[in-house]
Amino acid sequence: MRTIFSQSLLFLTILSLTRLGTGLPISQEQTKSPVFDAKNNTFIREWLVAGPFPNPVTPEALPDGGYNYGYYTDFLESIGGENRAELKENMEIRYKDENDEFHTVRTIPVSAQRNGVINLDATFNQTDRMVAYGFCYIRSESKQQVGFLLGSDDGVKVWLNGRLVFQNDVARSLIQDQDRFETRLEPGLNTLLVKVDDKINEWGYVIRLLEETVFKNYLAEQQAKKDFDRFLNCRLVPKEENTWNFVFSPGPFPEMGWEKPYLVEKVLGFFPLEIRWYDAQLNNVEKAEAPGRYIYYAEGAMKDGIKIRRAGTLYCMPADWLAWGERPQADLRYLPLDFIDKQVWNNHMKPISYYSGRTVLLSILNQQEGAVLLSYLDDVKNTDGPPKLTDTPVIHDHDYHLALKRKILKIENKWPSLKMPQKTSNSRSPVLHPGTEKEAGIVPGTADKIRAVCEQWYKESEEPFITLVARKGVIVIHDVFGQWPDGGLTMETSTEMASLTKLITGLLFAQFIDQGLVNIDDPVGKFLPDFPTEGEKAVTLRHCFTHTSGLWGHEEWGGMHNPWLDNVIASMVPRLQVGVKHEYNGMGYDLAGKVMEMVSGKSIFRLFRENFFDPLELKNTILEEDLGFSCFSNAGEFAVFGQLLLNRGSYGDLYFFSPQTFEKLLPQPLDSYYPNIHQDWGIGLTWMRQTHPDAGKDGLAEDRTILSKNVIGHGSATSAILRVDLDNNLVICQTRRRAGKSYDQYLEKFLKTIADGIE
Repeated sequence: MRTIFSQSLLFLTILSLTRLGTGLPISQEQTKSPVFDAKNNTFIREWLVAGPFPNPVTPEALPDGGYNYGYYTDFLESIGGENRAELKENMEIRYKDENDEFHTVRTIPVSAQRNGVINLDATFNQTDRMVAYGFCYIRSESKQQVGFLLGSDDGVKVWLNGRLVFQNDVARSLIQDQDRFETRLEPGLNTLLVKVDDKINEWGYVIRLLEETVFKNYLAEQQAKKDFDRFLNCRLVPKEENTWNFVFSPGPFPEMGWEKPYLVEKVLGFFPLEIRWYDAQLNNVEKAEAPGRYIYYAEGAMKDGIKIRRAGTLYCMPADWLAWGERPQADLRYLPLDFIDKQVWNNHMKPISYYSGRTVLLSILNQQEGAVLLSYLDDVKNTDGPPKLTDTPVIHDHDYHLALKRKILKIENKWPSLKMPQKTSNSRSPVLHPGTEKEAGIVPGTADKIRAVCEQWYKESEEPFITLVARKGVIVIHDVFGQWPDGGLTMETSTEMASLTKLITGLLFAQFIDQGLVNIDDPVGKFLPDFPTEGEKAVTLRHCFTHTSGLWGHEEWGGMHNPWLDNVIASMVPRLQVGVKHEYNGMGYDLAGKVMEMVSGKSIFRLFRENFFDPLELKNTILEEDLGFSCFSNAGEFAVFGQLLLNRGSYGDLYFFSPQTFEKLLPQPLDSYYPNIHQDWGIGLTWMRQTHPDAGKDGLAEDRTILSKNVIGHGSATSAILRVDLDNNLVICQTRRRAGKSYDQYLEKFLKTIADGIE
């Protein structure tokens, strides 16, 4: 009896020592599941993956508040549920879909790419609107606190030993270390379950685990990088003894200093700057003799020799101007805020206008933007007649800074000017124009069907929009659907096109390519100082447009309004992962914009207006903020860019670029340039292929799309649309402020109605 008891005790002891993490023994079957050793402090590369499971958008909010069915549904109930499941190789998982129909999937082993990413698109053949699970064990020699670094496309949930330790319901591109969280490992084996959902386009995740000391070192490194990033955003400002920050009286210039001097000292140590001042004629001056625009240029060098350059605009006011004696009014139009009625606003218009005037005056005196406005007023004070579309405070200020920049760098005449779009006499390409369904090659009655879908779309979502559909240049439908609460939505109304701005930035760049001024694979350093022109850190224009430059974010470091944005980016080159990963951003486009400015001698927003918008007679298309977003337009005008693409670079009798240049803009496999990046991308263009709702059913191919495979365009945070079907000669454009409810369902109906109407 004692012997049997001793043997049983020994057996239990062995079991507890082999599986202390979750308190369960390891069977022969369990050893087939991947095991990651925590002491490796790296990416978890081996997983068992289960999926795909459906993830449609629900018409109503789910109990958790979200609309993504799969993200909030437990598909693992047949094997114990998400908080208890342990996946085994080739395990069968039975689940119900959103229609209460049963399906079965089996787990499969999946290995990460070299960069640690589990590519679920490749695993499941690029399926949209799905979720999947990844599972592995983590071996820990002791009870310890660890850090997880996580990146996902899109939303993600993580369970450790059955406990939900992290979740983030988000739509985003995958970036390593997007999220981080700390938790505790138990001795022995710990279960790790990851759930990742997919909205559209790419799908995958990447996780690495760091033990406590390594994780603390990582956090310290990240803090140092954060401090450096904060320094890059640090401006030069007049010192505090000035009554107003960027407005001063004639005489000596204000003393300038770093906005956060202690931060600069922490990051760079002692860092002297040489500051020079220039008047409105770009003469180097020692003091302000007269009112008007003045620009400072500051330069210094870091310990490693990298130059730091900064510049800005200040305004010298007339000596007798008593700004504090003014009581201006500002006509602030009704803001459609949820908590105030328009009539109440109108009843209180007088006090609102006086307070708005006070706010405007303080902004003018205390912000650099105010100095830009006052300098602009000084520029135009003696002009007659209405302003041109290029006569704006932003364009004037950019013009001055660019001219000074080229003067300082001594490159005023280095490149030929960018030519205006040329008139062609031999042929005329299609332009958008009214016509019949027959002329467009559309089945009779299709326009009415599209209109009915759009009316139903607005009724369901309560988000108004403008739609234009054209085939062969013939406008099939162009109409406003719905109205804003405060009214005012017409065919001419411009709304934010968001990241569709990247598409037209690529089209402007195409003119530089076509005229031989720039090649796509030229290094940025060929045109901008401080950048390397060769080696692994040499950023090229292709890197900029395909999100492979190593940059991140939108309108960072002042964006296009920073005259020396390129210098800020150049100071980061040592830490950029150039050509290593695809990280969606707008900063590459801004850097390319600085190249276009330097080569052409025109500020970028003047370039857009004079060399692009004005020749196409686009009066309501405005771009004066950033090249990665911020274009405002309407469906009637933005669709012109779609027709320009259909025409391979021309519009009517205007030639912008050749069909050969057009081919260079199209999405291409990036792994032909960068071996570890496995996706297609173009110069401001992506494939916009919409999966057919019946793909894989009734004899339709699994990869069947609603329109053709050759649909180009770009996504948009406002859910505005520009899709150009090269095979079907279609332009589809829609402008709106936001997606609203049931967007995906109605987009599918909308596109399918158009496709069904093609003869």
